[in-house]
This record gives sequence, structure tokens and C-alpha cells, in this order.
Amino acid sequence: MTMKNKYLRLILAAIMAVGITLLASGQVVWAGQEADTAAVALAGQGEFSVSSLGIQPGSVKPPPDKFYACIDGTYSVGGVVVLEIKDLKPSYCVEAVLWNPRFQIHRLPDGAGDPVAHFLFLRIYYAGRLTYEIPAGDGIVTACYAVPPEKQAQFYFYNFYGMRFKKLDRPPTTWDTLDTTVDANNKTACALTQVSGVYALIGK
Repeated sequence: MTMKNKYLRLILAAIMAVGITLLASGQVVWAGQEADTAAVALAGQGEFSVSSLGIQPGSVKPPPDKFYACIDGTYSVGGVVVLEIKDLKPSYCVEAVLWNPRFQIHRLPDGAGDPVAHFLFLRIYYAGRLTYEIPAGDGIVTACYAVPPEKQAQFYFYNFYGMRFKKLDRPPTTWDTLDTTVDANNKTACALTQVSGVYALIGK
């Protein structure tokens, strides 16, 4: 196991602990589009550890369910998904929000399974304006979810802005599968998330 994977596993383990605590206390957060934007970096350019999550004994505080970042780093979105931004060129920014997992769920292919967590709604900005994607060479954005025990998981993408940016000539009728990387222990699933739209980890 590489050092990077070790740290990512530690972050995801801490995130799962936050989620369990919230569910136990009945404090499930449902994010909306109009929530205030706040950036929370779990790591800068160097190494990080579970302690950098700000979790203290007896006091578990979930990360914000929305953030806006214009620099490289590893970010937690609501204690549900970890977003890693690398090699981001100037003028690009990334906004991430948790979405209700019922959003357009009926458009998933038959037999795909069910959402394992809230969806990730991602918007890419260039020079302050919403744009469709971060082109190859201008940065890398990767999202990772913890995979529930005994689940097989797959990333899906809903092309929310496809018509707006003339990538589609009609509203999307289904979600598209994404290349998904799952670690050897089937505990973490990751995918590139370079395009503005909605991402989901679906398990069965």
C-alpha cells in the first residue's frame, strides 16, 4: 500500500466515523443549492493525518457540505466524499456541493443499484465564470467515496450542463458510467471528476 493510499484510507475512515455519529444523533444534513459557500482544506501541499480533520475526543464536527477552492489540496465535502485537486492552473476554481440522492435517480440504468451516499454536484469556474470542464493539462480533480461493506460500487455521471454548453442537443435521458478505481480491499472508490455536473457512487 502506498503512503498516499494509506493517508486517503485514514481520511475516509474518519469521514465514515463522522457520518455514523451524525446518523446516530439524527443530524443528517441535506444540502441545497443556496447554501453559503465555504472552503475547507484538509491538506495543503504536504502530508496530512486524521488529526487534521479537527476531530477531538468527545466532539465530532462534520466538515461543511459545500466548498469553493481555487488551489490544490485535499478537501472533504460534508464528511461524505473526499475531493483531491492537483496541478490546477490559475483562474480555475472548483465548487462542490452535496445533493439529495433522489435527484434524477430514475434515470439510472436498470440494475445499476442504489446510491451509497449523497451525490456530488460539481461546478468548474474559469475566471469567475461557470465552464464545462477542466481540460487535460489544466488540472486534475478526483473524487473518492468509502465503499460500504459487501458492496460493488461504480461511479456515474449526470450531464447536468450538457445542453447549456452545447455538448448535448437534448436533456440527458440516463446517467453515464465513469471509469472507477477501487482499491485492493474494496473500501475506497475513486474517479476523475473534471466536468461540471452531478456525480454518484452507486452500489449493489
